[in-house]
Amino acid sequence: MAHKSPTVAEHAPGTPRADFPLADHTAVLLHKAGLLVQEEVDQAMAEADFKLRNFLALAALAGKAELSQQDLARVINLDPTTMVALIDELEQSGLVERRRNPADRRRYILGLTEAGRDAVVRMQVVAEQAEQAFFARLPAGQREMLHEVLGALLAHRWPRAVCT
Repeated sequence: MAHKSPTVAEHAPGTPRADFPLADHTAVLLHKAGLLVQEEVDQAMAEADFKLRNFLALAALAGKAELSQQDLARVINLDPTTMVALIDELEQSGLVERRRNPADRRRYILGLTEAGRDAVVRMQVVAEQAEQAFFARLPAGQREMLHEVLGALLAHRWPRAVCT
């Protein structure tokens, strides 16, 4: 559903013109903001000699959920072929290990090594700093509100492996 554009009198500098209808769509604004924050976090990661996709994988594995490569691919929206290459890279770097799933010997469960846990802590600091800089434009409380709203939008849309 489209959001009503502000009138010319309400139009703030640096925001799209009132006669730019694409900006009337909340989904477009959400997509644009997501791309921009991803770009800024990716740049911050690169400056610290990290890769964003490595951070996403390691951070997803840092919790208690037992994730397979397929689960992880769904969680971070990576195609399965790219996921195999990423896990191979992380495993060769000593950050991730594969172990057989006792319930299904054909599948592997991924886990962080000690080096992987250390790396994700360092990456988390970089990600948090980049996010803080991106969201600094929001008045106090609005970032938390945005987080809650996005959480509500994503409820029941996460892969089952990470849900309660």
